[in-house]
Formats: sequence, C-alpha cells, structure tokens
Amino acid sequence: MKIGLVDCDSHNFPNLPLMKISSYHKSRGDMVEFASLGSHYERLYASKIFTESQEPELPGYDEIFRGGSGYDLENTLPYEMEHSYPDYSLYPALTKDTAFGFLTRGCPRKNHGFCITPQKDGCVSRKVADLQEFWRGQKRIILLDQNLLACSEKMELLEQLVDSHAQVEFNGGMDVRLLDEEILSALEKIKVKDYHFAWDDPRENLEEQFRLFRDAGLTAAGQCKVYVLTNYWSTMKEDLFRIYTLRNLGFMPFVMIYDKQKFVDSKGRWLLDVDLRYSEKQLRDFKICQHMQRWCGRINIIKSCPDFEKYEPYRRWMEKGCPVPRKILVDGR
Repeated sequence: MKIGLVDCDSHNFPNLPLMKISSYHKSRGDMVEFASLGSHYERLYASKIFTESQEPELPGYDEIFRGGSGYDLENTLPYEMEHSYPDYSLYPALTKDTAFGFLTRGCPRKNHGFCITPQKDGCVSRKVADLQEFWRGQKRIILLDQNLLACSEKMELLEQLVDSHAQVEFNGGMDVRLLDEEILSALEKIKVKDYHFAWDDPRENLEEQFRLFRDAGLTAAGQCKVYVLTNYWSTMKEDLFRIYTLRNLGFMPFVMIYDKQKFVDSKGRWLLDVDLRYSEKQLRDFKICQHMQRWCGRINIIKSCPDFEKYEPYRRWMEKGCPVPRKILVDGR
C-alpha cells in the first residue's frame, strides 16, 4: 500500500502517532511518506494535536483516517500501532539521539476542567508502556506523561529511567503534591534536564511541597519554572499570592493565561471582535493577567521590580482608567 502522512501542526515538535503509524506500515512492507499534493494514496493519515491547527489541502486518496486531540478526544490508535516502536526517521532533525514517548496515561485531577487529560486519557494515571518500547539507547528521553508520579507503578518506571543513564525531560511536568522522600531519592539518580511544576489551584497551598523540593537540592530553585494558571478560577490577589510565595522560595513563576488565544493574537494585540464576546470586567481581568505575565515572565524585570503594583506598564494602564475594547453603540443602542 502507498501510505501518506499529514502533520497538521507546525510547532517544531515530532508527531508521535504518525511515527508509530509509519513504523507499523513499514513493518508490513508498505511505502510510507509525508503526503504531497499531486500524488495519490491508498490510505491517508491526518493528525493534529492542537484544535487551532488547520488541516492543509490534501492530495488524492482512497481512504482517510483523522486522529489526534485536535480533531476529538475519543480517537485512539489500534493496539498494534500504539505499541509500535516510533519511526524516528520521519523527523531526523527533531529526534536526533532523542526518544519520545509515554510511560503512563491519565491524571487524577478531575477538577482541572482547563485540561483535556481527564476526558481524553481518564482520571487514573496508569502504566501503558515500558521504556524499551520507545527508547533504544538514545542519549536523551522526552517523556510526554501527564502525571507519572500519580501512577501506582511510578517507582518501577523511575528505576527504568535511572538505569537508562540518559538525560530525561519530563515534558508534561511533575506533580509537586506527590513528591516524597522515596521519589526524591529516585530523582536524584536521574539526569533530569529541567524540572518544572504547576500551581494551578489557588485553593491549595503548596508552599510546603515546594519547600520540600527546594530543600532536596536536586536543582537550583532559581532554575526551576512553576506555571501559575490565571484567568480561570482565581482572583488577582490569589494569583499574586502564588507568584510572591514562589519567588520567596526562589522559584521562577510563569503566568499561564487560560484561553489567551481567544482574547489576543500571537503578538498580544486584542482580537477585533473581543468586545462582542466578553464583558468589560472579563477584558480587564484578562489585561491584568497579561500584565502579570509580562512582569514575571522575564527574570530581570521581576528582580528589579518585585512589587507588581509598581510595575510601570501596569501602573500607567491603571492611571489611564484601565482601558479595554468597548462595544460601539449604534443609534443609542
């Protein structure tokens, strides 16, 4: 069969499902390539991870399969494809001496409605593979797991990472709430590239857990990024509490704005119809989050101005009356 692959995303990141699909079909003797216009394929596979990604113009085909969370949250690969060793030759520059994969799927954080993981992969973190399924001696391993530490077999999986002697990147981050001395001891033996965590829920005080990680000395706290969710369920006061607490502990807080792409374009400029979709209060709340993101997004700025209230762009915006796009009334309506 002649198989065509379509990667709809343009995020400079290899598409793992397409690599598995390619490996499966090549093992069956099929011809596999990235689809090109002007060609005809017996079977076409289109994959996208992000909903905003646009499907490109497609070549001719006899049948097509579309998959990935960018299409819906229910599609999955057949078992034989899912457990195929990825065809890293599809992305030689992006996968040079690097392995990509999932050891676990799912996350128990049911209240995190901003995340697709519970709906897509379930509310239980479960083991889905051993490391050898997608790693064969590469010097670098990028794990895509959503919450590996919540898996009951986490220690077995961490030992596999220890034994690999590879540099490991936890691309999905780690759950600071689940850290304990046993896990920290295992992490000490792993060559972790960067640690990053998240403090999403303002109703949880995670100060002691972050202090536990800092005191373990696995990395300098100032080199550890912590994502802080805003514009979802928190007030400005709750956002600043998390940011200031993390800064006092020596971590690097990074503000993540929920649904940011629905308010502004890639350059941070208001979308033309934003005033028709959101109230003035919602727009002002978003603008505050945007100022916070810019304020603590660069270490030199937050160090020179540790008090958000004194951040010059935010202070000027406040003095101008907090301007945001407003609906234009026509004929007094």
